Amino acid sequence: MTTSQTPAFPTTSGCPAARDYLPWKDPELRADPYPFYARALAEAPVSIDDDGTFVLTRYDDLMHYGRLPSVVIAPEWEKAGGWSILKSMAIGHDGAEHTRLRRLTSKWLTPKQVRRWITTTAAVVDEILDRVGSDGLIDGFDVAVEATHRTACRLLDVPDDEIEAVRSHMRQAMPVLSAVPTPEDFQACDEAHVYLRRRAADLIEYKRANRGAGLVDHLIDCQANGEMTAAEVHATTLFIYFVGHMDASYLICSGLHMFTRRPDLFEEFRANPSVRDAMVTELVRFDAPEPVITRTTTEDLVIHGVPVPAGSTLRLMLGAANHDPEVFDNPDEFDYTRPPEQTRNLTFSLGAHACQGRLLAEAEVRVVWERIAARYARVELAGIPVIKNTDASRHYHTLPLRLVP
Repeated sequence: MTTSQTPAFPTTSGCPAARDYLPWKDPELRADPYPFYARALAEAPVSIDDDGTFVLTRYDDLMHYGRLPSVVIAPEWEKAGGWSILKSMAIGHDGAEHTRLRRLTSKWLTPKQVRRWITTTAAVVDEILDRVGSDGLIDGFDVAVEATHRTACRLLDVPDDEIEAVRSHMRQAMPVLSAVPTPEDFQACDEAHVYLRRRAADLIEYKRANRGAGLVDHLIDCQANGEMTAAEVHATTLFIYFVGHMDASYLICSGLHMFTRRPDLFEEFRANPSVRDAMVTELVRFDAPEPVITRTTTEDLVIHGVPVPAGSTLRLMLGAANHDPEVFDNPDEFDYTRPPEQTRNLTFSLGAHACQGRLLAEAEVRVVWERIAARYARVELAGIPVIKNTDASRHYHTLPLRLVP
């Protein structure tokens, strides 16, 4: 692990510099942030970035400050380049507006509905596995993206083509969410959003002409009866269509990759259905796909003696909090037998903005693994995976696998 050679500078409040614990551009941090998180957790539970952002790492601090009514999300989308479109959906609002928009989609992601959507996940994986040759070679990332994207399309009731375009444009759009985005990241995001926004608009128009019983049909009806604006329908459709596959597909790949290193875990998953949910939950804690969220303070705070003025940005390190040794015993070990009080991870955010799609994402992970486990006894690496992370999000590009009966 490497860190900046510049000594941590105490500010007037005595707050250490984040760059000395979390050097956002360091390739080692981006590949494996957990040693960096461990040091920050131990020595700098609150630190300050060069741009004045306050960085929090400890679980209890995130649970407390991240849920304060005075800590809000809305201003953060102004800084996110093309992703500023999300100001027009539930994730872009706080308070009553957030509640209003969230309620309009909540019935589509209940446990009952999730059981309905994952029949598509299972069917898609079976289709893919039917095409696997006698050599057992397959790209795990292709399986994960196709299964989860087509599931999102089933929920929306829209065509499930253009998977490669979805994948490539999302790769362009995500780096801007880094703590240290470059001008090139903003340009790439804006260029990607030309496609993202056009595709979402085309899907909405397609549904106006081809009515069905999916979520986009419901959103169109909400607009017609005055419950949503056109901008809200557009942003919500875009988010679910493009972002709906991302966390689940990463977790699917992370788990398959782990099974290649820990065949004992895959054997236990195959043999013992009672542990499958626990394995998924532990992986969600262990390897958060998006280990960072940001919020804005609307009142003065004092955190561990550090004054945080109103209007400050808080960078809440979900991935670090999930490895906080004050909450999770041996946090850097994968242990699916953890007691219930050690399974409450923050990967899918917290408070009012906890991810609505969590149940679906976790169910998709389990179902993809189950369909593979139903046919194969081992999962082996068939090549070197390509993984390209930023400090804010983690991404498989390829995961070459050999499935062994």
